[in-house]
Amino acid sequence: MAEHEIIELNIGQPLDIRHSLESGQVFRWQRQEDWHYGVIGENLIALCQFGSVLKIVHDAGETQHVIDLVSKFLRLDDNIEEIYSVIGTDERIKEAISAYRGLRILRQDPWECLIGFICSANSNIPRISSSMRSIAYNYGAKRTLGLFEGYVFPSAEDIASLGETPLRELKIGFRARYIARVAEIIAAGKLDLYGLKYMPYEEAKEELKSLPGIGDKVADCVLLFSLDKLEACPIDRWIRRAFEDWYLIDSRFKYEEFYKWAFDKWGGFAGYAQQYLFQSRRLAP
Repeated sequence: MAEHEIIELNIGQPLDIRHSLESGQVFRWQRQEDWHYGVIGENLIALCQFGSVLKIVHDAGETQHVIDLVSKFLRLDDNIEEIYSVIGTDERIKEAISAYRGLRILRQDPWECLIGFICSANSNIPRISSSMRSIAYNYGAKRTLGLFEGYVFPSAEDIASLGETPLRELKIGFRARYIARVAEIIAAGKLDLYGLKYMPYEEAKEELKSLPGIGDKVADCVLLFSLDKLEACPIDRWIRRAFEDWYLIDSRFKYEEFYKWAFDKWGGFAGYAQQYLFQSRRLAP
């Protein structure tokens, strides 16, 4: 790493790089000793945290551009202490905040985020990561940073031009059909994925659910992790277990009933509360 410039960014609020990048939000970041490597947009970035200092190694050019890129991705514009004060409504979530203090909701690229969570159907984090890395390795542009290699995630247009068969050859299974069809829709401009950020939550969610293979959970993941909808609260098996075991929520609840309960409790930061409970329940001994 020595031949690359290292930027040192002082962080004024809680940040935990490891828990932020290893909490099921992103699938292509990798850890090597104290460093995490990944691609943001078309740029290969390496991050290493020492207390309140974040070290950044990059191939992205001008220093301020890199700082802006990383700050946006890590949502350093969120007032995390204020968020804690809003969602810290009971002992269970206070314990989760204490254990994973500094975990941030990430602001990903919506296209890559969408494909990642299509891949999540009936899957697990290691398998999703393998699928996403395989797509990028085979069809994305290569980037290097010292000894580390990364790949830009291929665009909707790139994937649409492939069709379903090459994706199936990557052992993505039934998800290949959905990915190919969604890529065609996005590439043709039939749905403005990036424009969903400016729609109200419910409208944006319905737009996403109009896509093949997209249900409530995947839509909420994309809205929360890439489109600034912090009220989105993905309800997966871990969150269902957390709500049922820790809050005694009726297991017969439908998805929308779980969501309404969470929104009534945590409001516009329900997504942050969900992520802390997800990490706590998933990693519970």
